[in-house]
Amino acid sequence: MFRYRLFKTVLLAVSLSLSTIACSKNDTKGNTMPPHAYVSVEESPETFKKNNEDIKQYWSFDDNPLNIGSLGVTFYEINFPSNDGTATFSYPNVPSLTVDNVGMTSGFYIHDKPKRGIQSVRIDFFVPNSQGSYGVTKKDAYVAVQKLFKQLEERGWQNDRRVTSARISLQDSYAYVTDENVSSSFLNYQYPLTFDQFKQLPSLQFWDLRNGTDVFLDITMQYNFEEEINNYVYMISLDFSSEEIHINSYLSYDNPDDTMESVFIEAYPDLPQARLYAETQALEIGLDIQQDQPDYTLPLVLEKTGIDTSKFISIDSYKITYEEFMQRSEAGEDMTPYYENQPTAKPKITSQAKGRCPANQPCPISGYWFTLAKADSRAYFKKGDIMPDYPNNNWGQVIWQFDGEKG
Repeated sequence: MFRYRLFKTVLLAVSLSLSTIACSKNDTKGNTMPPHAYVSVEESPETFKKNNEDIKQYWSFDDNPLNIGSLGVTFYEINFPSNDGTATFSYPNVPSLTVDNVGMTSGFYIHDKPKRGIQSVRIDFFVPNSQGSYGVTKKDAYVAVQKLFKQLEERGWQNDRRVTSARISLQDSYAYVTDENVSSSFLNYQYPLTFDQFKQLPSLQFWDLRNGTDVFLDITMQYNFEEEINNYVYMISLDFSSEEIHINSYLSYDNPDDTMESVFIEAYPDLPQARLYAETQALEIGLDIQQDQPDYTLPLVLEKTGIDTSKFISIDSYKITYEEFMQRSEAGEDMTPYYENQPTAKPKITSQAKGRCPANQPCPISGYWFTLAKADSRAYFKKGDIMPDYPNNNWGQVIWQFDGEKG
């Protein structure tokens, strides 16, 4: 039901035709300009087409949606044949970011969520050398990555530490992800990475960022050493996503009828165990856990489920390791004492989502409610009433849904 991380498979295009020239346009002085793409998470397909009309020869847009479960999904893709395109990513209330040497940008649009538009944007670009070719030294790549990170920081991007991540300091983040006994490749992008440290990064490296809680960015860097050019080829992928796609990236959907709300509610009680796993690894290599580090609210989760992730409760990793916790929990022991400032073993789910309410929680609004977990369940509840539970039903998690104020 829950993924510790979503690991993307990135294909590095190493067979480059550096002499190929893409069709370009000229500026007012007659100078050749690279083709330019304009992309944004949550814009409409119509806006996308309008913004990119002058490079129409490079993009493909599948207007015949591919059905995934009950969702209609349309994919778009822009390919620049010589990897010399430019792409500008923009988003409301977030300063735009322009990237050069782009080979491809792609994304998708979910048809049953028209207000959310294109929910995912990916930009792939190569790190060039001073002559504009793609055989670079590690020093070239280091300078390019540092420049990118500086631009992102100036535009308000923060490191994204999820509720499943270890609460460690910025100073400890490099030691954590580069230790051979730690199963994480997600480095804090604001860590002051030296060139010597950069050289030690694996050939596949990840960074997670967010801008507020509306838009998220996963950065993937991959490189190969190419003997033909006696140098390295670096490709960097910027994956921008909406809040919903970000949340879905660490949830597993087992059934066609699963929704983000139902899967998140079911997975939520297990998330402290995932953080305990990460923090146990940190302690084992001599790092400190910053138990006062705050989590943040995901507005969409709060709206749909009533769960405020800023009030997430962790397991005290100084009192018990992950292996000990799992062994004793599976043996039936009450693990409540090992939760930080938590009177019950399972984190509390509030009822702030007025259209939905989990069983055993106070009714958020007076009116008629029903649950799919029981036939003929529609009934009237007053605000503050505790919503009934039906254990051992054939449906699973009992979630009450609001059905109006009148009978």
